[in-house]
Amino acid sequence: MLDLQQLQSFCMVAQMHNFTQAAAKLGYSQSSVTLHVKALERELGASLLTRSRFSKTVELTEVGRRALVYAERLLALAAEAKTAVGALRS
Repeated sequence: MLDLQQLQSFCMVAQMHNFTQAAAKLGYSQSSVTLHVKALERELGASLLTRSRFSKTVELTEVGRRALVYAERLLALAAEAKTAVGALRS
């Protein structure tokens, strides 16, 4: 089952090209973001990011580029659902 927190971490790493910066932006530890992305990669059965040995930057793999489109859509849909349900409670 895809996890929204993992998807959020993946999207932020993809945007920032850096685990540490993504973690800071999300308010998580770097190790938590790493665990989120690794768990998502296990769930999907593919590497989503290419990690550089010489710098702290990462790049999306081809699978990662495709997964990012869906991850962004799922997060947007989750936010839309939360807003819609919240409006009904008011």
